[in-house]
Amino acid sequence: MIVVRALGPVDVSVNGAPAPARLLWKKNLALLIYLARSPKRVRTREHLIGLLWGEKPEEKARHSLNEALHVLRLSAGDDGFESDTAQVRIAPGTVDLDTDTLEALAAAGDYARAAALINGDFLEGFSVRGASEFDNWLAAERQQWCRRSVEVLVHRAGQLLTAGNVAAAHDMVEHARELDWRPETAVRTALRTLALAGDRAGALALFDEFVARLQRELGAEPDAETSALAQRVRLERTWRLPKAVREAARASGSRRTPLVGRALELERLTDAWSACRARRRATVAVIEGDAGAGPKSSRLGPGSMARSYPPCARSRPTTTRYGAAYSGSRAADCSRPPGSPGLRRTRSRSCAARCQPLRPGAPLPRCYGQWRTSNRWSSSWMTRTGSTGSRCSRLGRSSATWSTRP
Repeated sequence: MIVVRALGPVDVSVNGAPAPARLLWKKNLALLIYLARSPKRVRTREHLIGLLWGEKPEEKARHSLNEALHVLRLSAGDDGFESDTAQVRIAPGTVDLDTDTLEALAAAGDYARAAALINGDFLEGFSVRGASEFDNWLAAERQQWCRRSVEVLVHRAGQLLTAGNVAAAHDMVEHARELDWRPETAVRTALRTLALAGDRAGALALFDEFVARLQRELGAEPDAETSALAQRVRLERTWRLPKAVREAARASGSRRTPLVGRALELERLTDAWSACRARRRATVAVIEGDAGAGPKSSRLGPGSMARSYPPCARSRPTTTRYGAAYSGSRAADCSRPPGSPGLRRTRSRSCAARCQPLRPGAPLPRCYGQWRTSNRWSSSWMTRTGSTGSRCSRLGRSSATWSTRP
């Protein structure tokens, strides 16, 4: 069998051994790959002569085609190529082309193995002098397989993000963008990987560079979905690991805390979160485990913790939009948990905090409503600081993992 790897610099082997030198002659190799990519792997002799030997007189061109077929039969066997006075056909099982393998794997959803086949452009660096028709065909094939390769790599990056492997997803989408910088599906995936890795500045720089290049080279603007995603990244405040920890994580090949032995559970959580966002439907995820397997020991990582945690709070000095300065605890239902990329700022209707100022010196009223976290009832409460005003916040003791972070 002749095995051809065409997604990148061409590589040919015959029955597991390196291909003979004569098979690698450019027109012989071009004939082999063109026939393998043809519908039903069959072409007329006249068509093949015009494709590769159109500059020659007819008699010499027919002789060159016969010589090339003789070289192909030496590698594939006499039964590998069937020909008559009108047509040339590749027999089934004679040539294994990686583009066919990629399509089969992608159709089966095995994007990991499909992505591993992609090493560059179709027949990268390959051309045939004096065969303009073949070069035209090759240019069209390169465009087709570049587009398909990007689709496969972006699908694989999405699978890796779902499994929590942000670093590998980033590398995969960068590979896609090296093939073609224009597809916005790859740009959006790159923005997500950088945001989830905590590199919001890098995500915004990538978007700005893409917009500038799009305007400069194509005179176009990014579509609404890409612009909206960039705006969400721009407005978010994401939790960042200390610099030393981030550098150590990059050196170890991981950009998030690993979830050892729980990849399936994390995938189910992220699938539920994606469905919740896509369908705009409320979703409750219950995480249960034995004693000692609580949130601080489960190590789901900041993004996953924020998606599955009940409301939480942090303490920070700030100034209200009404101009009254205050400090104290601010509830997640009035803003957003720290380190939770992808979550919008929301204000719960049930939140006792209405951000209404209290008169200086007025007694602190008891907030209405009670709510439950961690199997305990906690009363909503007010905090007041100084004479400039007070704000009501609802506080839940969800976990010291969040509430003790500055």
